[in-house]
Amino acid sequence: MIPLPIAAGVFALLLIVIGIMCARLERKIKTVKRLEKLLQDSTRELTSLEILKSSFLNRIGDVLSTPLKTIDYSSKKVTNLYTDLPEEVLHDLSNLSDELHSLIGILGVFEDFSTNNNNDVAKTDTSLISISMDEIVSEASMTISEPAADKMVSLSVSICGSVAVHGREAQLAEAVSTILREALKNADPGTVLGIDLNTKENMEFQVSWSSEESEIKEEENLLGAGFIRLVASSHGGWLNVDMKNRSITLILPLAGDNQ
Repeated sequence: MIPLPIAAGVFALLLIVIGIMCARLERKIKTVKRLEKLLQDSTRELTSLEILKSSFLNRIGDVLSTPLKTIDYSSKKVTNLYTDLPEEVLHDLSNLSDELHSLIGILGVFEDFSTNNNNDVAKTDTSLISISMDEIVSEASMTISEPAADKMVSLSVSICGSVAVHGREAQLAEAVSTILREALKNADPGTVLGIDLNTKENMEFQVSWSSEESEIKEEENLLGAGFIRLVASSHGGWLNVDMKNRSITLILPLAGDNQ
């Protein structure tokens, strides 16, 4: 038989322990509720930011595509009407038209991003696709064939077959075309552009070039760098621009079985 004072002491100790545990539990419940509220607020904020980004991308397409197309039309009209223009002027107008086509293509992908963000049914940005890099690079190379001929640049290609990635093929194709254009603009005439694809851990699409210019250009000089980063991000990847060693690498995480 436990003496009454000892039993009372043990009971009091148990009450104290239970009280401490209840106090801790109450604090944890309050913390969980606070975190839940923070998560809800963050989710609402992220949703608002997604809507804002979608509206912004759509606004870019609406505001810029029409004047760019007008400038492109005017450039072609001037070239057709005034055939006696100096060769240098005709060359500049041709380059202007090529740049405008590239920008219009980029704006089209911006609108594509906007459409996908507003579509809750088809979340195609995260769907698994199998793409043929050979076909994408070949098509992109054909779109820049004229400026490539102007600079007498040939393409040295070493590309594997198909790879599986998350995202949209149209966006990736436009990004590849933009990378080739950016590399071509920085390359010296007569340079062989190197195009390689590594699929050991990630998909690493690299375009390199040569230039005798001693001054190393900054990444900000790459007109399409921000756009390519946006595409890479939508595929769960990133962009590595190495202006010092004159290369641009698009890195995407692989998914599924790749060849």
